[in-house]
Amino acid sequence: MDVPATGNDVKGGGVPMDNVKEWFGYDSLAFFGKVNASISHELKNVMAIISETTGLLGDLSEMARGGTPLDPDMLTSSTESIIEEIQRGFTIIRQMNRFSHSVDTPVVSVDLMEILDLVRNLSGYLSFAGKISLHAIDGVTPMATTCPFILQAVIYQAVVCSFQNTGPGTKLELSILSQNNSTWRILFDGFCPKEFDVFPDDRIKRMAASIGVSIHSDREANRLEIGVPVSMEGLAAQPGAPEMPAEEDSLRNRP
Repeated sequence: MDVPATGNDVKGGGVPMDNVKEWFGYDSLAFFGKVNASISHELKNVMAIISETTGLLGDLSEMARGGTPLDPDMLTSSTESIIEEIQRGFTIIRQMNRFSHSVDTPVVSVDLMEILDLVRNLSGYLSFAGKISLHAIDGVTPMATTCPFILQAVIYQAVVCSFQNTGPGTKLELSILSQNNSTWRILFDGFCPKEFDVFPDDRIKRMAASIGVSIHSDREANRLEIGVPVSMEGLAAQPGAPEMPAEEDSLRNRP
């Protein structure tokens, strides 16, 4: 059913702002909170290691004041440990910023490999994380106009489901193929039968449907397939699926 234009329309589009708010409803908020919780936990680990190492340096300083000879290698090792954790903290914050900015524009043209790379990094902060290998398409950049935040949520939950049911020994192979001119196929090789019984749940189905994403399973091949439309044109008439703002569309069409 067409959605009539109102005074609350998205600028340049015909979808009411109320629908945009609903689009980023509780399901999306829950996903945002879950990811940020795992990130903050990882940052807490970084700070704990730095705190312990600086405490050791403080003890060594007290020993030196008391006349105990210091091992230079121990000082070097402690300093290197602190530097390493600081760099790890910077890397975590960069991933957090990438994730946070994915809600800046509801619909935008994105590189799907960048989406998968971010999901791989974010899922790596889970205590039960397994291993993910990404396989790019030679010579092709898989671009799609979609909602990056909701697409990340769907892919992330698929990865979490696999990790939870298989454990840290999980090995997922993620790749992207072009099904036709209108759809990209994201393949998850390494899903087990038990995971197909719980993914996707109704919440994930709602989120996927809101951006035209399809989810299929191949139990014989232990493969999950997520179909991502190259464009969201045609979805704007559906409730809860906002059009790309006019200014974004004009930017995308500039030479």
